[in-house]
Amino acid sequence: MENINKAVIINCGVGGWYGHGSRRLKKSLNFVGWAGETIIYDDTYPPDSYRHEDIPYYMKIAAFEEAIRQGFTHILWCDSSIFAVENPVKMFDIIDEQGFWFFSSGYNMAQSANDTALAAAGMSRDEAETVNEWASGCVGVNLNNPNGKAIYERWKELMDAGISKGSRLHDNQSKDKRFLFHRQDQTCLSLAIWELKLKNTKGLDMISYKNTGYNPKEIIFFIESL
Repeated sequence: MENINKAVIINCGVGGWYGHGSRRLKKSLNFVGWAGETIIYDDTYPPDSYRHEDIPYYMKIAAFEEAIRQGFTHILWCDSSIFAVENPVKMFDIIDEQGFWFFSSGYNMAQSANDTALAAAGMSRDEAETVNEWASGCVGVNLNNPNGKAIYERWKELMDAGISKGSRLHDNQSKDKRFLFHRQDQTCLSLAIWELKLKNTKGLDMISYKNTGYNPKEIIFFIESL
């Protein structure tokens, strides 16, 4: 993208190993020559964030809001389990042109959305079985693009409504046998993308779990917990 000054990579890691992951991410971005900005919250929450215990993963939305307040338009969230092995500028080219970037989790929404979340979206469990779940561990939006802006705004609305609340364990959140676990912020993001009838087919080889099969010509980020 031409105006790299409007691009930022954001992250928040609080508790456990997450702060270490945040620091690893920052070091990796410096190492690969990332010329944009980074906003990383290392063992602290962004301004105006709910605690994770109150609204799970709301720190992602709060980090986006702070980046927006600072004037950034091209924003990429990376989880603390992610680190860069190549300069992510090519991913930002996609975010700039397409308006967004995200990747599939490999699950469908019947497996990963509790009854409350499906009801909020007006989606049946049968319909959810045909809907892809998109991962929220690495997701980027271009707020100057109507689709990117709409994804973020709807994701935030669902998070503000508390739809991310629910256990990552089954925990009797649905009697339907297809339901496995609630994916909280990831569920909210995926519902927003579904409502907008969007999908990503670009740059899918840019992220992979470390020590699994990956495209060495395309890889930008590895996923590996500490």
